[in-house]
Amino acid sequence: MTLGGLKGEQLPYAVISAFVVFVTVVSGCGPTRAWQYDYDAAVRQARSRQRDLLILYKDPLDAESGIVRDTLQSAAARVEADGKVWCMLVPFHAPSRRFMAQYGVFEAPAIVVVHPDSTYHALSGVPTEDDVVVFLKAAKGPGKAPTINPQVPHRATFSHFNIYERAQSTARNQNRRLLIVYKWWLDGRSSTLIQRLSRPHVAVQLAETVKCLLDWDHIANRGHVAKYGVRDFPALILVEPDGAYRVLRGLRTADEIIRFILAGRQSREFEPAPTGG
Repeated sequence: MTLGGLKGEQLPYAVISAFVVFVTVVSGCGPTRAWQYDYDAAVRQARSRQRDLLILYKDPLDAESGIVRDTLQSAAARVEADGKVWCMLVPFHAPSRRFMAQYGVFEAPAIVVVHPDSTYHALSGVPTEDDVVVFLKAAKGPGKAPTINPQVPHRATFSHFNIYERAQSTARNQNRRLLIVYKWWLDGRSSTLIQRLSRPHVAVQLAETVKCLLDWDHIANRGHVAKYGVRDFPALILVEPDGAYRVLRGLRTADEIIRFILAGRQSREFEPAPTGG
């Protein structure tokens, strides 16, 4: 689909978001919830709050999509959706199409609930209000595992935890990998390593990973990394959801870090998981 002669993938997402809001408001059906129109922002918000993410996949120019939006915003549906992070995506934005395809959705309208563990439930077509209520009541995690597409673009960010227990708990609850960066704030190599991790082409490889920065000068952190056989800084520890892990020691180039991250996804030949903790 095109908009003003431009293909969806050529449009800045801010323009698309403004168009969605404009069509929604002029149609006389302004949202009753604080909608997100950016899947990256919505995912980050849901994860930080440990909440379900409710996605409405809606074509602003399609009457059936409007019906589903109104149904979703009905009083009965809102009761079941209370507490979720709400996100509206449109099909003429190519990255959003690829994002939704991960959840088995290829056309609008559709409703998807993504749980904190990254599993999901989906409902496509034009359901009745009762159908939506039943769906939302039943959409409890764990659900179906998504088909992750590495071609889905994400904005590069390096948000992180500084407390090991909190990072570990978040990774476990969300069934995500944990990257531990062991460093010292007075060490130049550590500062350079963090700069390299923050580069867009590196950070994007860690978009689905929980990050944790641990400083050597905090005594408890030395015990945390010792469980993975690490004593010296700087070092990277990549922990899989099943507890298996691998270590990259010393200051490495951005390309070496990327290869380390990708090997962690593709190889099952890890060092044994640590005991305790």
